[in-house]
Amino acid sequence: MNSNTGHYSDSLPPWRNGLARILATIAVPLIAIGVWLGRVSSWLVLAIMFVVLTTVVMNAVGWNELYSWDTKILLLGDAITINSVIEMQWHLFGLLTLIGGSYALHSDTHVRVDMLHHNLGPTGKHWVDIIGHLVFLIPFCVLIAWLSKHFVQMSYLSGEQSNYGGLTDRYLIKGALPAGLALLAISALGQIFDRLAKILDPRRNAEESHHAG
Repeated sequence: MNSNTGHYSDSLPPWRNGLARILATIAVPLIAIGVWLGRVSSWLVLAIMFVVLTTVVMNAVGWNELYSWDTKILLLGDAITINSVIEMQWHLFGLLTLIGGSYALHSDTHVRVDMLHHNLGPTGKHWVDIIGHLVFLIPFCVLIAWLSKHFVQMSYLSGEQSNYGGLTDRYLIKGALPAGLALLAISALGQIFDRLAKILDPRRNAEESHHAG
């Protein structure tokens, strides 16, 4: 099977092999950005566990304030309270979800309609991914990221913070929304180039299966 695939690829016109190589080269850094950040974001799970444990201990002991200082610092303000620790949980979880989306897309663990995608061959699956990314995913990411820009700007200008003595600088977590969506769109664009390269040069499908195995 490998020899047949290789023979087919070798018989392709030079322009197809060349274009496939160019598209694959462009795809690599676009996909790698999301993969690297996704792997880094996996460490946020440990941070979330630590914050949850801290919340449980503070609640059990009856501490409303863990530590305070004179000069305000970014996000924490001038104290670490039980409310700020609780809010840190969903801040970290939000970051994990937004940044991890790109890695889920790359590893093909995102939600999809399998009754259509699962029954197709490699080329058909690639076209479904390309059309889905171009028609749905990328426009959605761009639209929501654009609309949320005003949302983040207003939060920054108004100095929005917790109303319950929790975290300050609420614009930081709100800014993670357009940033995460932009990252997802970049990863989707990289996948489009990657899928086009595999359509032009089917040998790349066999190479991917070999590495996956």
